[in-house]
Amino acid sequence: LVGAVTWLYRRGRDYYWKAFAVFTLGVIANAAFGILELLAARAGTNLDAYTVSPLTGGASQINVYGAVEGQSVFRPNALTGDPNHLGIMIIVPLLVLAPLYLRLERNHRLRRHLGLAIGFLIIVELLTLSRSGILGLAVGTLVLAVPYRHYLRSKTLLYPLGGAFAVLAVAVASQYHYFEVVFKSRVQTGGGSENAHFAVYSFIPAVLHSHPLFGLGFNTFSVYYGFITGKTNWGPHSYYVALIVETGLVGTAAFGMFLVWIFARLRGARLLGKALAAARDPLAARVSPLAWGYTAALLGTMASNAFYLTMQFYYFYVFLALALAMAPIFSSAASRTKS
Repeated sequence: LVGAVTWLYRRGRDYYWKAFAVFTLGVIANAAFGILELLAARAGTNLDAYTVSPLTGGASQINVYGAVEGQSVFRPNALTGDPNHLGIMIIVPLLVLAPLYLRLERNHRLRRHLGLAIGFLIIVELLTLSRSGILGLAVGTLVLAVPYRHYLRSKTLLYPLGGAFAVLAVAVASQYHYFEVVFKSRVQTGGGSENAHFAVYSFIPAVLHSHPLFGLGFNTFSVYYGFITGKTNWGPHSYYVALIVETGLVGTAAFGMFLVWIFARLRGARLLGKALAAARDPLAARVSPLAWGYTAALLGTMASNAFYLTMQFYYFYVFLALALAMAPIFSSAASRTKS
């Protein structure tokens, strides 16, 4: 992470935008593969067998959630291996692109592209049926609703939202019973999946009693709890449970301070945006949306990770590198412009 931030800072603002674009387009391409995976599955073909499996050497296929009257319910997982991982990853570009899109000039060449990207990602987010992804998206949206509340009724926001929900409305209308059954199954909270997600929190007191300082050791949850879960590769399904159980109070405190530091850096980025706006610097229209978007995306990802573990994946640290490098890059760019 330190190396990535240093590299971005040394390469400057233009390179930063290219890196941001590549990261965002990568997540969008992943989501697009999920759509192709879904279409292929509904046609009776396993797309992963021709694309993912030859590269990884392992078996791979789209997630099958269940069936409604003999018709399989598919949840796209794309290149992530799990539809919930895909759903949580998607909220990062969604929450970062949204404020940028809202602040773009009316005739900006990227405005339509960002609107289409946001609408597309919303569709894929809902198709993953990920409750953790929706939770994170909701938390991030509430964060953005504070500084961008005057956009809530604007046509600018309604275009991508309306387009996405129009596409989904057509799909639901064509198979209403199918979607009704799937929706009801995802909003219930008393199933085995929900119990498993909450049950892992019961492991925390025992571990803190026996190994309070450093926990059981990194990546050892499945080893110690295989006799309970019945699986040798079953994670705790919560980043915070994994953090406490595997690294103890010391590891949890260290990561907590790390998060506090990140939020402090993001606060500095938001203050930079305010200062640029007060000085009537045009950079403010880019810095403030980015700062708020990164803040919302981080809080949304943290909320989602109450039941999943994407904060230990590589994409999360690429996201953090972009978030942390933003303030020094744009503050130096603004200083050069003034001088």
